[in-house]
Amino acid sequence: MNVWIILAVMVGIGILLLLRSRYECRTLTVTRYQIRSDKVGKEFQGFRMAVLADLHENTFGEKNKELVEAIEEEHPDVILIAGDMIIAKEWKEKDFSVLRDLLWQLRKYPIYYGNGNHEQRMEEEPERYPGWYQEFAAILKRCGVYYLKNDSVVLQRGQDRIRITGADIDKEYYQKGNPKEMDDAYLETKMGPCRKDGYQILLAHSPLYLEQYEKWGADLTFSGHFHGGTIRLPYLGGVMSPQLQFFTNRDKGLLKIGHADCIISGGLGTHSINIRLNNLPELIIVTLNAP
Repeated sequence: MNVWIILAVMVGIGILLLLRSRYECRTLTVTRYQIRSDKVGKEFQGFRMAVLADLHENTFGEKNKELVEAIEEEHPDVILIAGDMIIAKEWKEKDFSVLRDLLWQLRKYPIYYGNGNHEQRMEEEPERYPGWYQEFAAILKRCGVYYLKNDSVVLQRGQDRIRITGADIDKEYYQKGNPKEMDDAYLETKMGPCRKDGYQILLAHSPLYLEQYEKWGADLTFSGHFHGGTIRLPYLGGVMSPQLQFFTNRDKGLLKIGHADCIISGGLGTHSINIRLNNLPELIIVTLNAP
């Protein structure tokens, strides 16, 4: 076959893939899970949570109208955020308008926000991101968001409790290619010991440390960070994480680690490499029930 024909075919395929990626990045899906546990008290039967992760300032319709409507149609009791709703990169100008508009529209719901590495970066590197973290924190406060940075809240109905904790792990655990190993005792030094008087939900952005989250005491962990592997292949799953893990088995979906359920969001957006293939952005809805 003529080399020019081969080149034209390859260019054509590349264009089609880019168009498909552009479509996927703007096409929202809803993934629903039923989680059963004997730790879920009768007062929390049917408790519904909408889980957002890795929006990275993406929009679905004007001011995220499609995302807001999708959440409202599910009638959640609470909204949980597992990090990286914004983009904190040196090449990007400060702009929290997408986050502000979304949170303001959702303010009628209790919203619990756990850090991702982008939120963490703003606070730990103020010389690179002057004033970013302060503006971000002010938006959360204005919208009535519960910001859980190694902190917890307790939801109580009668004698039944659900505790929601946000894990803010150190930046060494987000290193590309060679993230730090996590000692089993580490999380307790950050968040204190896990209480045993209710059902424990943990917002922990990185899915690399699911075993440590379970050993700490999490009954249900929500993670994200891996963007579903960016490009998903049949039978093989996601190709690559932002930390350069390839074909990991923890890029998306429900996993059982020990006694804990772990749900990894494929994410709602992208950054830097703005590609998604066979990997539609997802809003996660979780319903809790007893066995």
